[in-house]
Amino acid sequence: MRKFGLYTKNSNETSGHINIIDMPTKTQAEAYFAGVKNLSLQQLQDLFIIKEIENSNKALIYGNR
Repeated sequence: MRKFGLYTKNSNETSGHINIIDMPTKTQAEAYFAGVKNLSLQQLQDLFIIKEIENSNKALIYGNR
């Protein structure tokens, strides 16, 4: 599984990160996020960016992975 993140396209916000999921492909991640947001794929692509998140060896402050 690969990690994909949903980010807003609006640069006025301080943090564009919304959600992270594990999915095998970006296409499946797009379909999942479109369903969660109740949007068509075109509407999702107009409002959000979906990027693959590279695994990092760094642990987060509170031990989350």
